[in-house]
Amino acid sequence: MCVEKLKYTVFICYVLIAVQCRVTPNADALQFNLTESCDNTQIFFCTLTNITVRLNDPLIVANATAPQLYELVVRDSLLARFPSALLAQAPALRSLLMHNCGLNRLTAYDYPKGHPLKSLILQKNRFSDVPEKAFITIYELEELQLGRNTIHMVHQNAFDGLDKLRYLDLQQNDIRELPKSVFDDLINLEHIDLSSNNIELIVKRTFAQNTKLQTLLLGDNKFTEFAANALEHLPHLHLLDISNSNVDELSLQSVDTLLLSGSTLSSVVIAGSAVKVHAGNNQLTSLNIGDKLSVRELDLHGNRLESLEDLVGMLNLQRLDVSRNQLQSLRTSHSPLYLPLHNLVHLNLASNQLQNLSAETFVLLQKLTHLDLAFNHLLRLDQRLFEPLVNLEKFYIEGNGLHFFDYEQFVAAHAYLKEFGMFENYWEYRYMRTMSAFLQDKNIQLPVRFTSNSYSNNNGANVLDATLNLADKVAAHHRYAFTGSSSSMDDFDQLHAEGATVDADLTGIHPYWTTRDVLTMVILLLVFLILLLQLITFCREEECLPNCCNRIARNAHANQRQRLDEEEEDSEV
Repeated sequence: MCVEKLKYTVFICYVLIAVQCRVTPNADALQFNLTESCDNTQIFFCTLTNITVRLNDPLIVANATAPQLYELVVRDSLLARFPSALLAQAPALRSLLMHNCGLNRLTAYDYPKGHPLKSLILQKNRFSDVPEKAFITIYELEELQLGRNTIHMVHQNAFDGLDKLRYLDLQQNDIRELPKSVFDDLINLEHIDLSSNNIELIVKRTFAQNTKLQTLLLGDNKFTEFAANALEHLPHLHLLDISNSNVDELSLQSVDTLLLSGSTLSSVVIAGSAVKVHAGNNQLTSLNIGDKLSVRELDLHGNRLESLEDLVGMLNLQRLDVSRNQLQSLRTSHSPLYLPLHNLVHLNLASNQLQNLSAETFVLLQKLTHLDLAFNHLLRLDQRLFEPLVNLEKFYIEGNGLHFFDYEQFVAAHAYLKEFGMFENYWEYRYMRTMSAFLQDKNIQLPVRFTSNSYSNNNGANVLDATLNLADKVAAHHRYAFTGSSSSMDDFDQLHAEGATVDADLTGIHPYWTTRDVLTMVILLLVFLILLLQLITFCREEECLPNCCNRIARNAHANQRQRLDEEEEDSEV
């Protein structure tokens, strides 16, 4: 009993000391005057930097009030505790930004109850968690940004009372788990950024009450479970980003821009409309979009598509990238002869398995300005296939197995042509030289793209990864590679004059011996033998050879002397 009373007494003393420290500031506390610190006589907007306050000495505002202060920015300072005195002396404050100030605690006691603050931005501080009801006293809040902190835990009731909040930013933290009802009070939420965290679980309950969401950013997380129906109750999203987040299946109502690159996505079902879909580097075999007329842009590179069947009916499609898929033909059951995409402007079919193109394939693509057929299996290509493409500006056929292409007729039929990718085929050297000279005379650029390295589309839309199965297929097609600019053939002439064939997959060593190599080796061997004989002669004269060598030399000398004596005797006889 005595022990309990002692504990209670110590606790009361601690509380009294804490209250005394909070109410009665140290005499050395920083005396801060808003009127003198802000370079503005009316004090509507103010920016403060390099403020340092010790832990036990809260910031004291000297002037009685700043009734006209509307926006306050505090950055690059050292404030261990939230400067609640600033809010108390600024009743009209609507926006408070504290960036890189070292704040490490969030509590409801930091804000005057009922303060009309609309925007609170606390970025790049040291918060480790968002506690229960941390902002309940500033219930007028519409924007809350807590990005770039070290938050690893968010309490289930952290955002209680913020039913007017429209913008929430929690990006670049270390959040691993989201309580199922953490966003339930945010019924007017329109934008939420949870990207670049370590979130593992998203279920249908996570955003169940946030039906007004328009922007949802979930990219760069580590989902171990993402329910396919977690977002299908949201009526219309303007932007959804789930890139690089290990999402396997996804169902949506409608979305304007959908970013899904770099996941393990195998199925996407959009019941309504979708304007832009960027889902490159996934495992998609199909794409199901209900309102096909709404689609304007599709980036599906690096997937497993075997046909363009799902694209039939997208009459308003303007940009299509299906490079690095498994397309063997462009025919569909609805249009076996031609592509029914008459509004298409950009078409990338590179790095597929196309072998033949029918004469009517491009007949409806008069608006096309960019066509990429590089790195396929095309062995023959008739320039008449491309005559309907009267607006063509960029055309690429490198990395195929072509021996001939009527480039003169092709250029004559395309007055707007600016780029022509033609290398890495089976051109005979003189033919390729003539072709390149002709194209250069027409001021047409000749870009060079190597399959042994990553290469990008000329518009910079995406970067193609050459480490996939494309490299094995195209290795046989590599005959010429250039290290200079695409508009110069000087380097190639020099290589050809020396009898060297450069392959993109080889090192600088020739795969065979040239005449020059043989002559060089013979000369080196002769020089080596001469030097060796001179060395032996020198050692013999200096008697520095080993004993065995000296013995052999003496024996040879004695034999020679004996032979000379015998010859003299014979001559006398």
